[in-house]
Parts: sequence; C-alpha cells; structure tokens
Amino acid sequence: MQHDSTSTRPSTDTIGIVQISDLHLRDAPGARSFVSHEPEDGLAAVLADAADQVEDAALVVATGDLADLGEAGAYERLGGILAALPTPVYCLAGNHDRQDPLQAFLPRPTVHLEPAVQVGNWLMLFLDANAHGREAEADGTYRDRDDRVHAAAQPGLTPAEERRARAILTATRAEHVFLWLHQPPLPETAPDAQGDSELALLVRDFPKIRAIGAGHLHGDLSGEFEGRPVYVCPSSFMSLNPRERTLEGPGYRTYRLHPDGRVDTEVRTVPGPMTDALRTTPMPAFLTDLMTGRVTGKELSALSDADFEARYGERRPMARS
Repeated sequence: MQHDSTSTRPSTDTIGIVQISDLHLRDAPGARSFVSHEPEDGLAAVLADAADQVEDAALVVATGDLADLGEAGAYERLGGILAALPTPVYCLAGNHDRQDPLQAFLPRPTVHLEPAVQVGNWLMLFLDANAHGREAEADGTYRDRDDRVHAAAQPGLTPAEERRARAILTATRAEHVFLWLHQPPLPETAPDAQGDSELALLVRDFPKIRAIGAGHLHGDLSGEFEGRPVYVCPSSFMSLNPRERTLEGPGYRTYRLHPDGRVDTEVRTVPGPMTDALRTTPMPAFLTDLMTGRVTGKELSALSDADFEARYGERRPMARS
C-alpha cells in the first residue's frame, strides 16, 4: 500500500517543521507533582510563541505523551486545540498514551494519526515505538499493558510496526526520510535499542533515513543512532536543562529540511512567568539521580510506588495506580 501523500510543494523548496512533544494533557485540571501550572497553559504558551513558525511550516509534528493518563477527554480537548492551527498536525503515541482513546478521540480533518506523509522530496515516517508497553492478542492485534509508562521507557517495534515501516520505506519515491518516534534511541538512555535491535536494523537497512526526531526526555538533547543525527524536543509542559541540572520552561523545536538531505534545527524555550518559576524550582531528587547516573531508568521503573516514595521522600510523579 502506498502511504505517501505527496505535497504540491516543489522539491527545490526548504521544508519548515515545528515539533512539539510531551504535552501531558489531562481530562480535567490538576497539575502534576512539583509543577504549579497546568499542561494546557504550557501548550498555549508554546503555540503562541511559535505562531509565526507554525504559519509558515509545512506541518506540525507532535511526538507523543499527548495525554498524561491516556484519558479520552484529554484527547478530545487536544484535538480541538490542534485543529485550530493553520497547519496540518501529525501525531504519534508515547508511553503515556493509550492507543484506543487516542485513535477514537484525537483525529480531526487536519489532525492526523497516519504512518507517513510525503512533502516535497522528503518522507515523514511516524513510528509507534511503544512495543515494550504492548501485549499481543490472539488475533494479532496489540493492547496497552497497564505498566506501559515504565515498560516502554526505551523504544521498540512490534513485528507489525516493523513490517509496516519497511513496506513504506521500500515503496516510497521520496529521496530523503525523516524518522519520527517518541523515545529517542540514544545510547545513554536506550541501550537496548543499540546493536541489532529491530529499530537499529531498520535504520541501517534504509540509507534514505537522514535524521530522527523524538521527545520523551523533556530536554534539548541530541546525539547519533546508526550514524544518523537524533534530535530531542523539549516538553511543552515542563522541560529539563540537562547541562545545568535544573527544571526548564515549556519549549519546542523547529526544523528546516533541505532538498539535498541536510537538516537545520533550533530549540526555543518560551520566556515568561512559567519558565521563571520552573527555573527556580529545585530539581526533584529522582531526576537528579537519573541525570547524574546514580540510578538508571530501568532501576527507577523497578521500584514500587511505595519504595520510590520511601527512597525520595515524595510520590512518584506518575504513580502506577
């Protein structure tokens, strides 16, 4: 099946993209843990700051954790917010998202959950990399595991997702491919994705893949995977400054994709009261441990909620219950 949706934009044009990520909207107000503002306030600040870039962009990409608890009402509200933008929006699931309500309540005529779209001579390939948070059913479909938030901390592809991606990559007439997923396959945060993982083999087998965009880590980070640059987008809700080991304000990332396969990208943090407040908020102890290497993501995930609270003196921001 041909999934390319070819734009009328000439292939000689540079393509603008705005990436937002880790929105963490809820069904009803109630900010998470150590952050005082609501997730939708952060998203509104990002969309206002990025208004000119969104207006000029070919598309907006939202790379997962769209809803904090996977609630239907959160996707319903988010669909309305994104549908008001003047640019098509392409969304994919993160480890916080639940696939059934996401598919049922988010899409709009300009808000998409599609596997790929072609713009000029670039193909945008959107992967569901939440295999570790899914279980196969007898009929071959997959359902979300209750522990998906912690289990899918690293990227992984189900056999069905890998087959779909390979079919799209084999069929595309695009010269270049930009790969989008939620969890970035960086060696320091996703060791299981290295080597001969399904994702590594996919990237290795298709040289057309020029770059990878992701979220999940809530920060301005970059690195390489199988020789391709990996760009991580800050969160529109609450970000981290990995260099200063402090909290950071709502942010987003912009891209310019060139006809010859080059990628230029910049990160923007939205100035204002939310950012000022976050920068003066002490970093939670578990995040400090995670960023300094005193604990791994796998070790944190293995802690029960009670053990987490006993160790850090505070509730887990996303309790399993």
